[in-house]
Order: sequence, then C-alpha cells, then structure tokens
Amino acid sequence: MRGMLTVLFFTILAASTAAAQDETILRHDNFLVFDGQAGQSIAIEVESFQKSAQYGEDVIVEVIDPDSERTLRELVPLNETRVIDYSVAADGAHAVRISTGWNTATASISGAAWALVAWRDVPINICGGMAPLHFKVLEGATKFVLHLSASVTNEGATVRLYAPDGSVVLDRTDDFDNEERIDIEVPEGADDAIWRVTVTNPEHERLYLDDVLLYLSGPVPPYLAEDPEHLAPFVSSARYQPDIIDVTVPVTDRIALQANTSETVTWQMQELPQDCTYALRIGANDVDYPRELIVSINGGEEIAVPITGNSTSDTFTLLIPREALHTGENSIKFTQYAGGGSNVVVVESAQILIGQRIKEYRGY
Repeated sequence: MRGMLTVLFFTILAASTAAAQDETILRHDNFLVFDGQAGQSIAIEVESFQKSAQYGEDVIVEVIDPDSERTLRELVPLNETRVIDYSVAADGAHAVRISTGWNTATASISGAAWALVAWRDVPINICGGMAPLHFKVLEGATKFVLHLSASVTNEGATVRLYAPDGSVVLDRTDDFDNEERIDIEVPEGADDAIWRVTVTNPEHERLYLDDVLLYLSGPVPPYLAEDPEHLAPFVSSARYQPDIIDVTVPVTDRIALQANTSETVTWQMQELPQDCTYALRIGANDVDYPRELIVSINGGEEIAVPITGNSTSDTFTLLIPREALHTGENSIKFTQYAGGGSNVVVVESAQILIGQRIKEYRGY
C-alpha cells in the first residue's frame, strides 16, 4: 500500500508541474540582464507565488545600471503581479535582481532585449518549470560545460541540449543530488551558433521537477534567453570574438606538484614585439581552492590559477604585461600550497601567447 501511495504522490507532483514547463519559475536569487539605451522606457513584469504557507517573503526587484549603481528597488507583494516601469538613463547592459526568498516568481522584460544570467557566481535557480532557453556557442569552441544540480532527495530533472540543426546532443534524466559538471562536445559546424536547452519533469516515476540550479562555463557567454534574437547584444562584444594569436611559445608539458612543493622551468623567447597582447595559458587539474596553485614569471608577481574543481581540468588564459617577459631565457615557478585537500595538483600544459586579441578566461 505504501508503495502505491508513493507512486501516486509522485504522479500528482508530475502532473502539477507539467503545466509550468513553458514558463521559467524562479526561486531564491536570479539575475536578468537587459540592453538599455538612454531615454527609453522598459517594463519589468513580476508575478509572485507563495511556495508554502510557512513562507511569507515579498519579491525584491532591483535594477543595477552599467556603472554598478542600484537605481531601483521595489517589492512585489506575495501572490501579486506588478509591472514596474523603468526609465533608462545610460546606455549599456543593466542587471535586474529578482529575489524571492523561499517563494517563487516569474519575470520578464518588455521594451528591450533581455536574458537570464547563468554564471557560476550567479546561477539560474528554477523551481518546477523552465521555458526552453537559448544560448550562444562561440566560434572555434570544441567543448563547453553545463553545470546542474537538484540537491533534494527525489527531486531531479530531464535535461536536453539541442544543437543548431535541432539534433539532440544531450538527453539525460537523473536526480542530480550533487552538482554535476556535464562536458559537452561541440559537433563540427555547430560552433558560432545558437543552441537550446530544456529542463523538464523527469521521465522517471520516483523523481519530480522542483528546485534546479544550472549555469554554463567554457566558451559560451553566460546568458540564456527565451527569444534567441535577444542574445545578440550580450554575445557580440569583443570579449566573445575569436582570439587573434600570432605566436604560441611552449613553456612546459605535464608537471605534478605534491603539497607544499614547487618546480621551476625555463624557456626561451626569441622576440617581444610591441603593440601586442601577451598571455599565459595554463591547463590545470584538481585545483580545489583559491591560491592552491600559484605561478610566478621571472620572479615577479604571484598569479593564482583559478579553481578547476575536485579532480577536474580547465584551461585558463591569464593576461600578463609584456614587461614580465625577457628576450632570451625566462623562468616560471609553479607552487602548490596545501589546504585544498589535493594530494597532487597537475599543470597539464603552459604556453605564452602573443597576438592582436587574446581574451582572458578565468571561468565565466
């Protein structure tokens, strides 16, 4: 009897969320971004929903302008809908914070292109439904990462990724009890194009869609839009244009560093042209916390390699001044400082890049 009741319980939950699949229901803190032009008026529509009788928070709506100034703060009472008019005073991208506490809300913007921010430090938090969302895979990308979790027991999701031609690149149903890093290979010809992601009720009798956190990393701008045409203002800046690299100088291949150890390697630079951008590109594995892996070029400033995660790898591009390098012999010191719990931190490769345009990538 208990088993039958359990199945019935999850069936009812699945049915209750089915109607929400075509809209994005937000929970906790989320950020929208819109492309504003001085003098225009836009409207932010927010509808608040009470998740449970024990939660009584109103929805907080804030606008942060391109100068990082908070120019609006309003409350949307519980179970009400508000259309908030906003007069744009400056050109550029504006952020809109939607904070629901433990309740939920839907939000949209009219009068300007807009998208949801899906970045590691500002993930999307949905609850019970998400509209199909679109994102841009940059030119030259060969892979990127989708991060997703539904951390409560019996909550889960079916996640699908669609390439520009409509083919399904990922189709996975899971409980996602721990945040998962899902590596996505970009098929040939599918870069420099718009992709689509859906998160729907799990196709599993003992799982249901409720709280899900997701974000993107790698060569994909961290913006998800219901209307693919709204992505253009956010993915066309110089930050997302292909690198123009004229020279790649190998520094070292694989170096495994035990805790509290260092290793120094040397390499030669033939010339240091003027009016170029210089960068250090490092592939690293198992960097678990800030300042666990430190590099120093020619005894100069200590540079912390960003976190990759436990037993995972990432490649980072860190801009450096031309003055940090010498014609002739150069040296770089790699140090692992204990504290992150890693027995070994691995430098998988290191290169010096010289070019006309090189983007610094520390993880979106």
